[in-house]
Amino acid sequence: MKIYSDTPEGATIVHNIFIDQYMPYANGEYVKVYLYLLRCADTGRELSLSSIADIFDYTEKDILRALSYWEKQGLLQTKVDGQGTILSVTFSHFPEGKNDKSDIAMLGVKNAKKQPMEISPQDMPDRERVAEAKEQQEIRQLFYVAEQYLQRPLTSAEQNDFIYYYDTLQFSTDLIEYLLEYCISKGSANRHYMRKVALSWAEAGISTVLQAKQETNLHNRNYFTILNTFGIKGRNPAAPELEVMSRWFDEYGFSIDIILEACRRTILQTHQPNFQYADKILEQWKKSGVTSLSDVKKLDLQRKTDQQKASQPKQQKTSGNRFNNFSQREYDYTQLEKQLLNQ
Repeated sequence: MKIYSDTPEGATIVHNIFIDQYMPYANGEYVKVYLYLLRCADTGRELSLSSIADIFDYTEKDILRALSYWEKQGLLQTKVDGQGTILSVTFSHFPEGKNDKSDIAMLGVKNAKKQPMEISPQDMPDRERVAEAKEQQEIRQLFYVAEQYLQRPLTSAEQNDFIYYYDTLQFSTDLIEYLLEYCISKGSANRHYMRKVALSWAEAGISTVLQAKQETNLHNRNYFTILNTFGIKGRNPAAPELEVMSRWFDEYGFSIDIILEACRRTILQTHQPNFQYADKILEQWKKSGVTSLSDVKKLDLQRKTDQQKASQPKQQKTSGNRFNNFSQREYDYTQLEKQLLNQ
């Protein structure tokens, strides 16, 4: 395999765009492979997938995944022969003036505002990948840490989930460990809940533990804001309350202002804090496609219009009887009686 670059010899130049916009959002293993290939460019050194894998104690498929990832990002191009063997890797020029992260497909996942992410069976690792992952030191260590947290062996489904987070969502093992720690702290080690949290993090572009902590700290502040709106002070949220509030943020995807509006309406209707009542409001708003307070106002206006239409008296049907259709005359019977008496 040959590697080509246009940088001068004696120095490995890493473009600022790579550092600022690509590196923070990539799997750490992929970054190491990219930097090593960049270092080896134009040195005349013969490389192969196996030799690169030996350097980092990876598998050849790990190297192929890294190459595929960077090729999808448009940072390099690979040339293969008829048998699929990689003949060369060429680094691409960075696009000038690309400083907006939204212009770059950093994670290869859908934007949360466009379409919520879901895990399909086709996305899950196959048996070969699972067996291969279990041989990786990093994955074995992850499984061990997870079992210490859960105080039991991991199920095969849980192992598959962790490999999915690692391979597809591009989560580092540190981030997956924090994901597990976070979910347990919320009183739920349920894998389905953990999936929802992981997907919400991926949709939000979270790829480091620091970003995840910032996100969870924001959630914690939001939880206490909700309690204050309900008039609950001087205590931490209970586990059932945390579960409901997490659903509002992670599953429904609502912002804090929409949630607080539902809480205020709950107090007006029930005169007491009622998480289930607020959940029904937010569930209905979710079904109605609410994404902002302006959408809530539109729903209110539509409901008011429908109520006014329903309250209007129905127009009486015209009878087919000619007598009933005849315009009846109105008489002043008192005046008629006086006229008759004076005759």
